Amino acid sequence: MSQSSSHLPHPTAMSDGWHFFLGFLRQPWKVGAVAPSSARLAQAIVRHCALGKAQTVVELGAGTGAITRQILKHIGPQTTFITLELDAGHVARLRKRHPGLRIYHASAENLRTLLAKHGRGQADCIISGLPWGNMSSRAQHRIMGEVLSVLKPGGRFCGFGYVHASWYPSSRAFRRMLERNFQRVGISPIVWRNLPPAFVYFCA
Repeated sequence: MSQSSSHLPHPTAMSDGWHFFLGFLRQPWKVGAVAPSSARLAQAIVRHCALGKAQTVVELGAGTGAITRQILKHIGPQTTFITLELDAGHVARLRKRHPGLRIYHASAENLRTLLAKHGRGQADCIISGLPWGNMSSRAQHRIMGEVLSVLKPGGRFCGFGYVHASWYPSSRAFRRMLERNFQRVGISPIVWRNLPPAFVYFCA
């Protein structure tokens, strides 16, 4: 019996998965995972971001765009949305898939400069897809310093971490950094339907 088409992976998801895996093979220390974020994880992230009224939203580390797609569904028509990604192949695919999307092939350390290009000094919400657990302490502090310099008072900083990596020294250092810099740090239930299983953190 042939498999029902409703149970087959979507061609776009299959293509993104393969492209993401190739990116992992090229730069595993920068990618941090072997597969893109699942729709379940992306949905869980945006639920905590209060995007409907946000004037300026930033995504750090868009990858193949799983979270990007959910952000675009929830922001308002007047929202300034910019996304940053280091992998040139991911950037090219995102630009082709989302014409007009403000996507920069740039490090999160350039966040202030890129926001200024659009006349924005602060962001209401910053959504991270960065592999913080793969970073050195110095890199974590540089990027978090940039985030804090542009995040509006009362703004949201959201992202995700992998369950298996939560006890890495670098991941634990990142968690302590969040607790030092935000009044509230929330952690979601585990999203098991993601490879690997993950959780959402949301800070304000």
